[in-house]
Amino acid sequence: MYTRPSGIVTLTTDFGFRDPYVGILKGALIKASDKPRVIDLCHNVAAQDIAMGAFMLWTAIDRFPPGTVHVGVVDPGVGTERRLLAVTAHGQYWLVPDNGLCGAVMASAKTAEARVIDTEHLRIRRTSQTFDGRDVLAPVAAWLASGHYGFSAMGPRIEDADGTDFVFAGDSRVVHVDTYGNLITNLRGSELANQQVVCGGQTLPVHRTYGEVAPGEPLAYIGSFGLVEVAVANGNASERLGIQRGAPIALSRS
Repeated sequence: MYTRPSGIVTLTTDFGFRDPYVGILKGALIKASDKPRVIDLCHNVAAQDIAMGAFMLWTAIDRFPPGTVHVGVVDPGVGTERRLLAVTAHGQYWLVPDNGLCGAVMASAKTAEARVIDTEHLRIRRTSQTFDGRDVLAPVAAWLASGHYGFSAMGPRIEDADGTDFVFAGDSRVVHVDTYGNLITNLRGSELANQQVVCGGQTLPVHRTYGEVAPGEPLAYIGSFGLVEVAVANGNASERLGIQRGAPIALSRS
């Protein structure tokens, strides 16, 4: 039994806001159905950066009502033979290219089911080979969110979806640098257990929040995503420590 759609659609892309692509994507969605509420999750994923997009989608888990439809468009392989997927995981739906964009979401779910979006069955006609977000994912999201089609109608179920986990697999590292320069790692807060964080050659004590240290001082803490983060109070940790995404992170006993 699949989760009843919530009527909400979120959008995550690498489109940015310089061009009309975000607006056109929303127009295609509303044209297919004006019932869903559309929420922008993130449109500032770095161009063609699947790993960054995968992190953004992962942050949406449990942040929206059950049955929410999440659209992810970071698609360097658009126009090729790569597949478009409909995935159900965490009681929500995810519409993505089959390139690992949904890998962290699927890897963190107790159960996940993937289906290839069958454009012929759904009577979808592409008008371009370079904008599947508009031509395919937007109308499918609208139909799924409004209940026009159920999840089982998306297409055939598959077992070989690209489940590459770009977020949590591999070494402990910085997986995102946010607007404030805070370093978000792939270490879960539960892993701290009275340890300190080693980052950029510095061993940092763990605090609850920024205000527990003097302005300009670095600290580690458990951020709003439940992950270990590094910040500089009233400052920019990435600039101060000279650290970018991908930098290693370690734990040491206090």
